[in-house]
Amino acid sequence: MWCILFPAAQSSILDRTISQVFKNEKPDRKYDGYTSCPLVTNYNTVILAEFDYSGQPLETFPIDQSKERWTMYHMKADVMPHLYWHGLLK
Repeated sequence: MWCILFPAAQSSILDRTISQVFKNEKPDRKYDGYTSCPLVTNYNTVILAEFDYSGQPLETFPIDQSKERWTMYHMKADVMPHLYWHGLLK
């Protein structure tokens, strides 16, 4: 789900960069490339993998995200769909 939500965060940079390229101008912004993917590892557990486009970890939570957690599963299964359907699409 998060992999789908991310591109909107960089859409203004992409729009500006494309406009500059069409005008033969050098782009002055950079797409930083971040993604977050919940990896379901077991029934009701997830490892939340967050990284930049060079493959370096870029974790946003102050916990060890390399461990299976039911809290991350709850976020993936219950919180994020609600935010998507009732927040981002309105």
